[in-house]
Amino acid sequence: MGYSKEWLTEEEVKKLLELPNLEEKYEIWILLLYTPALRVTEALNIRVRDLILEKKEINVIGGKKRKDNEIEPVPCNLQVLRQIKRYAERCDLKPSDFIMFSNKGKKADRSWVYKKLNDLCQEAGIDKKIGTHTMRRSRATHLLNRGITLAKVSKYLRHKNLATTMAYLKITTADIQRELDELGDPVTDIIGGSF
Repeated sequence: MGYSKEWLTEEEVKKLLELPNLEEKYEIWILLLYTPALRVTEALNIRVRDLILEKKEINVIGGKKRKDNEIEPVPCNLQVLRQIKRYAERCDLKPSDFIMFSNKGKKADRSWVYKKLNDLCQEAGIDKKIGTHTMRRSRATHLLNRGITLAKVSKYLRHKNLATTMAYLKITTADIQRELDELGDPVTDIIGGSF
């Protein structure tokens, strides 16, 4: 599947999660991709033992440009973690089992994840193509829209620098200037209006 620049609104994510015939398995997939803003490869590698409820995080092993044994904790909503944990218990998953599994009990394939998410979007009446980072990009955009700073969103996404996050979310310097203009940039109070 291609690299899609599409993102979903909060309402569209809600529409997906409220589909009347949504299987719990796919609800969990959506929550796991969206809530901690995981890359698809990271989400596919999450095992039951990686859910750390007491710290409200998920241990991500490996990930982009990381070694397969390098663990990185990622914050995750406690309610979502509990829901995933209950799902794992209902499915009789062992600590070493993958959360996103195929019908054979093995780790799901990324192409199947994209196909399923696109099918669910279509079913929900969302005319967008889900790509490799759609859920991740959506979560990051929603956090920014709710007032979380770009620096914190960048850290949440585990990007090495802000430029990556800006490019990823298509934030331009013109966007930042527009916001400064709307805020009434306080620099004029500091330097005076004598220019």
